[in-house]
Amino acid sequence: MATWRHLAIGALRLAGKTNIAPALRHNAPDARRPLALLGLT
Repeated sequence: MATWRHLAIGALRLAGKTNIAPALRHNAPDARRPLALLGLT
């Protein structure tokens, strides 16, 4: 689980997010949001 969290944090930082906690909360309810952030959807 820690690996997935660190991957998500790294992706958010690459996307230019500076405040990680709200970004994680925003993306948590919908599994497609992180994929969209990475350009995979």
